[in-house]
Amino acid sequence: MGQFTITLPDNLQGNVRWGTIRKMSLFLGLFKKNNLYSSVRKGYIVKIETAAADTKEYRLIKTKEGDWTSQDDGGFQVTPDDQISVAIKKAIDNYERLH
Repeated sequence: MGQFTITLPDNLQGNVRWGTIRKMSLFLGLFKKNNLYSSVRKGYIVKIETAAADTKEYRLIKTKEGDWTSQDDGGFQVTPDDQISVAIKKAIDNYERLH
């Protein structure tokens, strides 16, 4: 898990928390003890606080290869591609490229 802050358009800042999402496969786990997980992804929760004291939360998922996905994973609903979520994805990619 990690945490960082990103700058967004319209003088907004997002507090980003990230971590690994692992989906366990029982079928694979029975035969391969070293590989219990069928998919590993990186999940991001971005909270944006506006001046009106409203807090918006965006949940995004990246594949192991580094591509953004629009698939839902359990309780981790992915937001649709609107202007803010596109700006969040660009800011996260930029942050990860620099760090």
